[in-house]
Amino acid sequence: MSKKVKSSSQEIKSTSYNYRSLQSFQKILSRSGPAASASYTLIGSILIFTYAGWYYDNHNDTSPIALLIGLFLGLIVGFYHLIKVAGIKKY
Repeated sequence: MSKKVKSSSQEIKSTSYNYRSLQSFQKILSRSGPAASASYTLIGSILIFTYAGWYYDNHNDTSPIALLIGLFLGLIVGFYHLIKVAGIKKY
């Protein structure tokens, strides 16, 4: 059986293509970092403020009031950060 041997021009094209693909992938990842951070902040702030409201309600018998206030505060803080990050363009 005969093996096909790549010529040096084919190797250069293949290496160049792989290099460009990895550069493109790295650029996409670096641009998506702020969006990922903003989404984690949104989820985290909602969870933390809602838990704080739930905790306050359980210890002070103010059933859904503090929970709802915590939920809305979490939404406000999370969306504020999301809008702030979405407004920044780094190109």
